[in-house]
Amino acid sequence: MNLKLLNSSEVKDLATSQIFTLGNKLSTGKYNLNEIGEVIPSAVMVQDLTIPKVTYMNDWGCDVLDHSMDEINALGSDYYEKFFPGQAESLLNSMKGFFNRADQTETYSFFQQVKVCPKFNYNWFYTICKLLLENGREEKPTKLFLLSIPMSGMDPLVTKVNKILDDNEFVVKNYRKFALLTKREKEIITLLTEGRSSQEIADTLFISRHTVSTHRKNITNKLNVDSFAELLKFAIAFDLIR
Repeated sequence: MNLKLLNSSEVKDLATSQIFTLGNKLSTGKYNLNEIGEVIPSAVMVQDLTIPKVTYMNDWGCDVLDHSMDEINALGSDYYEKFFPGQAESLLNSMKGFFNRADQTETYSFFQQVKVCPKFNYNWFYTICKLLLENGREEKPTKLFLLSIPMSGMDPLVTKVNKILDDNEFVVKNYRKFALLTKREKEIITLLTEGRSSQEIADTLFISRHTVSTHRKNITNKLNVDSFAELLKFAIAFDLIR
């Protein structure tokens, strides 16, 4: 894929599809944080949502902030005000819907200014985050996986990540379709791949059969799939299989 032919919006779409795939690989144990953090030229982080607290940051991120992981943890909640002064509350408010939906298949992205070293000047970053399932299928995720990319470093990032993702091409090409799906539609796709009938899906989700039929039509239109085999391929690629 030639990034020189992509505009900035397409590059952001590509980066978003990449963090989706990386997050899934972390959740299933195919990759670990150090493997990802060592090769990506951006800040790779994990935050514990119950504290909140940064529990992991790669060396690249620590170097940019000129703080070790121990020093970042020692800051506690002051971490947010030190590096993102005046932004923490607004960012958290904007993410409330994302947190409340607790949809591990969803990503959320935003622009933010970060105080970086050596002079603690403000630099613009594009940050993408995804809820992280540490054990694969816990009921409600408590960790957030983040990739924070300097605006000047978007192209090098996606090039680097492409080299470590060997099965991401289908995800990249179809991510915009996936992003159109609602949480309910994703649930129905999962049940369809298990061979459930419309009536069985209706009984499982406590909705009417007519509602299931409407969702199935919307799924077909959004994904432009004509067969179960195509739907199954899509479900596998986007980790909608239980």
